[in-house]
Amino acid sequence: MARSNSLQLKAYLLKKALIFSAFFYVSISANPGVLANPGILASTQINTLSHASTSACPPPHIDETARVNYVYDGDTVQLEDGRKIRLLGIDTPEIFSKRGSVAEAIKRSGEQAKAALQGLLNRANQHVGLAYGGQRFDRYQRSLAHVFLPDGTNLQAQLISQGHAIAFTTPPNDAMSDCYQQLETQAIKQVRGIWKLPQYQLKRVTQLKNTSAGFHRLQAKVTRVWQNNHRVTLVLDNALEVKIHHYDLPNFNAHMLKTLAQKNIEIRGWLHVKNPSQVTQNKPRFMMTVRHPDAIKMLH
Repeated sequence: MARSNSLQLKAYLLKKALIFSAFFYVSISANPGVLANPGILASTQINTLSHASTSACPPPHIDETARVNYVYDGDTVQLEDGRKIRLLGIDTPEIFSKRGSVAEAIKRSGEQAKAALQGLLNRANQHVGLAYGGQRFDRYQRSLAHVFLPDGTNLQAQLISQGHAIAFTTPPNDAMSDCYQQLETQAIKQVRGIWKLPQYQLKRVTQLKNTSAGFHRLQAKVTRVWQNNHRVTLVLDNALEVKIHHYDLPNFNAHMLKTLAQKNIEIRGWLHVKNPSQVTQNKPRFMMTVRHPDAIKMLH
């Protein structure tokens, strides 16, 4: 059994080395200065493969190599051919919003995330590798991809670890969610970046205000659970309505959802404050939609 495991490990590392060798070759082909010096090439390639095997959240594959032309913000870039790439598995604070003004602390954190992403790209002269998810485009027709430097550095993982981004899973592109969630847990424990801001602190639903729109991590008791043909709805502390639409229900454990009534949970997502005309005695004033089990955690 030990010999079998050893052989499997060697095969796995060889596969990773071949992936990164191909990626590295394409990337450096655009840099004649490196190609002109074989010694530099050999040394750099060895360092590349060594780093790749130990990088946080390494790529399962590389679908395409490209060069970044422009950084819009901490999670969106433009390639030289004009395509927009939305970095999968993360979300960074907004710099600008069409829905209204952005709080100064959030905007400042968004600018820091953008600068951090640009700094990472500068390390490789803007060259990246793209690993696409099961869903290739979002509703804005941006390509959805995990993005890597030629040395195997996962840009999403770096931004999460530095506290510039939250780990946010959007199905069906959840292949690396476990790794991103683990990095975020460490960033929260060490209070890095955005985790110092009040907006990102864990709070009770009862602490929410009419100005509390945006991303939140909340702790509450599930006071009601009900289902119809369109969705499952959880009501938290009689004040927050959490919706799971029918097309996302296959991602969840149906039994778990049915047994959440009167349980304490932690939930995360984007909070919407209803118009006062929509709020009655039986209808909570806050609403949130969740799409993946990563957004809900049972508390004991």
